[in-house]
Amino acid sequence: MAVVDDDEAVLDATSSFLEALGYDPRAFNSGEAFLASGLTGDVSCLLTDINMPGLNGLDLQERVRRVQPALPVILMTALTDDTTRLRAFAGAPAISCASRWRPTT
Repeated sequence: MAVVDDDEAVLDATSSFLEALGYDPRAFNSGEAFLASGLTGDVSCLLTDINMPGLNGLDLQERVRRVQPALPVILMTALTDDTTRLRAFAGAPAISCASRWRPTT
């Protein structure tokens, strides 16, 4: 399993959580770093943030689909706009787990 996120705290927390569940995640701080690793064909799942500088998660999904069309890709984001959601869904079958969290006062 590969985890891609430019936010180091999120990357560390997500990787640690997956390790606690018994997975062996490979952490990458960018889409470019993941592609450069050559592991595209060696992972069972890709978990990536959408909003990253450089190669964003949606573009990474498109690139990965070209070489590994059956690889499950999980996109995570704090963005909730319809354009992002529609583009993510266009890449493959997807489930939206977005919630609009609002702090209580």
